[in-house]
Amino acid sequence: MLMDTIGQLYVANSLIRRLNIPPSKVVKVRVGVKAVYSNLVVRDSKSMSYMLSPQLARALNLKTRNKLQIRYDHNDETIHIGPIIGILTDFLPNQPEFDPKSVQAELIYLSKIGQRLRAQYYIFTPGSINWSNKTVQGYIYRGSGQEQGIWAASSFPLPDVVYDRISTRRGEAHTRRTKKKLMNLPYLNYFNPSFLNKWRVHGLLVQNESLLPYLPETLLLNLQNLTDMSNRHRTLYLKPCNGSLGNGIIKVYCNKNGILHYTIYKNGKHSGYANNPAELIKATRSSRGRRPYIVQQGINLATFNKSPFDIRVIYQKNGEGEWLISKKFVRVAPLGSSIANLSKGGSAETSKRVFSTVLKKNKQLIEAKNQELEIICRTVAETLETTGQKLYGELGLDIGIDKEAKFWLIEVNSKPRKTTETRLSKGIVLNTFRRPLQYAIFLAGFKNLK
Repeated sequence: MLMDTIGQLYVANSLIRRLNIPPSKVVKVRVGVKAVYSNLVVRDSKSMSYMLSPQLARALNLKTRNKLQIRYDHNDETIHIGPIIGILTDFLPNQPEFDPKSVQAELIYLSKIGQRLRAQYYIFTPGSINWSNKTVQGYIYRGSGQEQGIWAASSFPLPDVVYDRISTRRGEAHTRRTKKKLMNLPYLNYFNPSFLNKWRVHGLLVQNESLLPYLPETLLLNLQNLTDMSNRHRTLYLKPCNGSLGNGIIKVYCNKNGILHYTIYKNGKHSGYANNPAELIKATRSSRGRRPYIVQQGINLATFNKSPFDIRVIYQKNGEGEWLISKKFVRVAPLGSSIANLSKGGSAETSKRVFSTVLKKNKQLIEAKNQELEIICRTVAETLETTGQKLYGELGLDIGIDKEAKFWLIEVNSKPRKTTETRLSKGIVLNTFRRPLQYAIFLAGFKNLK
């Protein structure tokens, strides 16, 4: 059977041998999700080189191959040129005032790091996709600094890998159809596909018995569950299942007389009390709205400078697909508050300093606790992937430590916010942005070359 071919792919015989490409006059060539058949022309050359005819390059929407690698996919019998990595966002922010803590700063930093790696990276939005010819208008940041540059647009093939950096749950709701279409494309890998739901995450993690000692008791919020939990625990937290940044959290303290004192963390702090769980449900209804909530056991957290704290871990896969701790720091709640989120006034401290104080400079105990923390992170990440059947390249884990030095998993976040501004090492910041990009290269089937 004759097959339609487009142009020619010229490959040096030394490269044919190195890639172990079987002899054939016609070969399938792929860039991103675009694949065509082309005539394979083998050239007698010692250099490990290849070249696409203009016709083939146009068909694959490939303008340059300077940074790209070449491999042979034996399973698909395809010569694969890439990797092409797309970073998906719901919109491309272009504010005149540069804020180092903004989504814009994140995307600029990702774009600049991507330009240093052996891959083609671009930022794209759902509206920039041309589904009929499998191309996208992608954006690359061009400029000398983060504050003086422009987003340069160009046409690219739809990518090998999508790194989802949609920054809000509202943006995610608006892009659901696009994400589903992308995930259904042949050859395309997609990681960090959605924000996490606290109740669903709890349901996945309780399936792993080794995690049970680290999970606070958690139930869906209703009158019966709130009544039962208030009988078992002095402190409770009511949290929106789909909440972020500490918004909408309600702290409840049950005193000896059964009075429920509560604090709502929404547009500031609002306090009140209820005589019983039914009153509490009624008193907090306007703050909760129609959103589903969980009710969670409160932990008697250890304190630093008289304030409770938690440990935020940025846990990421590297260029070999292995999970590693990229960043670890302590978030200390402001005085008089129980919420350690930095967006709620919490402050950042190094884990080394806080562990030394809380664990009384016991080096053996500090080392053991750091090892235990690593095991918790790995177990959570692997459990979420295997039981949830979704692919993640990074997670943010909030882990508490109580007054008996026992760890508790407070929350898991699949879209951890990362700032380009830090008092910590700049190398650590660079790693937290670079590792997901290196993982994307690995996911595409290529090596992380310098």
